[in-house]
Amino acid sequence: MVSDPGHRRVLAARRRLLMMLLALTVASGVLAETRMAAWWVIVPPSVMLLGYLLLLREAAKADVERRSVRVEAVAHVAPVAAARVAPVAPAAPMAPAAPPAKIIAFLPPQESAQEPIYDQYADAKLRAVGD
Repeated sequence: MVSDPGHRRVLAARRRLLMMLLALTVASGVLAETRMAAWWVIVPPSVMLLGYLLLLREAAKADVERRSVRVEAVAHVAPVAAARVAPVAPAAPMAPAAPPAKIIAFLPPQESAQEPIYDQYADAKLRAVGD
């Protein structure tokens, strides 16, 4: 029925959120029924579930409208495209392959014996904070 993978992911995400809200509403009802929570604990999940159901209703209407627009566009374009089909010209010969790239080797710098390595912590024992 649905061939677009992006639309399949959207439908799966809608289904997951609906199941999560249903589970949350049922869990809050069970907690309220067993008197482990107050009665008003049922209200927020129920309101979220009802709001999401209204949102899903509008999303389903939008999906049907989008699908009908797509079907009409394809039905309108198909006869026009079939009339414009031109004979296929032979493919142009391929360009010659590019010459291989030059490989450059990066060597580590040579350390000289005259240049000592600077140690920024060497004189830390001689200094006190605030000096």
